[in-house]
Amino acid sequence: MLDPSMIDLLLKLFAAWVLLASAALWARHEQLGLSRKMIIASGRGLLQLMVLAFVLHWIFDIQSHIAQAGVIAGFCVMAAHNSASHYNGKRTTWAAAAVGLACGCLLTLPWLAFSNTIANDTRTLVPLGSMIAANGMNAVSIMFERMKSGGMVGDGMKMAMIPTIDTLRVVGLVHMPGIFVGMVLAGAAALDAAVAQLIVLYMIIASSFSACLVTVLVMNHLNKQQA
Repeated sequence: MLDPSMIDLLLKLFAAWVLLASAALWARHEQLGLSRKMIIASGRGLLQLMVLAFVLHWIFDIQSHIAQAGVIAGFCVMAAHNSASHYNGKRTTWAAAAVGLACGCLLTLPWLAFSNTIANDTRTLVPLGSMIAANGMNAVSIMFERMKSGGMVGDGMKMAMIPTIDTLRVVGLVHMPGIFVGMVLAGAAALDAAVAQLIVLYMIIASSFSACLVTVLVMNHLNKQQA
């Protein structure tokens, strides 16, 4: 039998899911072809996050930098597969996106750790690595969608960077990002929360741009080899 705290947690989760289900129902009424994707994504997200919650303490016990890099590389490979599906789904596209996302991590995380901007431990590096992979995936996917519709590579990269740059432009005016809100709710000083959030935003912009640029360069190289 479920204890009261678990029941309360499930009720909160269901209340939030009702919002998504309502949006999916509306999308179905408008015949946008999004409702099925929304519902499936909500189920996958639930399953994946629950599994992550159960295994996270084992991941945080990792001490080896090689093992940390392996976990982050796994994030990049899975994210790249999703991005490649927005273009042509070929293995070369998948490989190019994976290399691009990995380079996004390599160009940001080591520098931040070396400069003592972030802690050099698994509890910090792995979540930030997943954040870089996820945001880089979004940027590469947008770039691929633009390229697939006939746009130039430069146009695709500009389009891909719009969301992250816009977020930075309006942060503190329109948008209170998750890390800032989370730290404030946890009792941290507002200034510390603001600095932590800015570090993450700078990291995301640099890594997303690097991921898009390297992905295009690797794709061109692989296509030339095949030709």
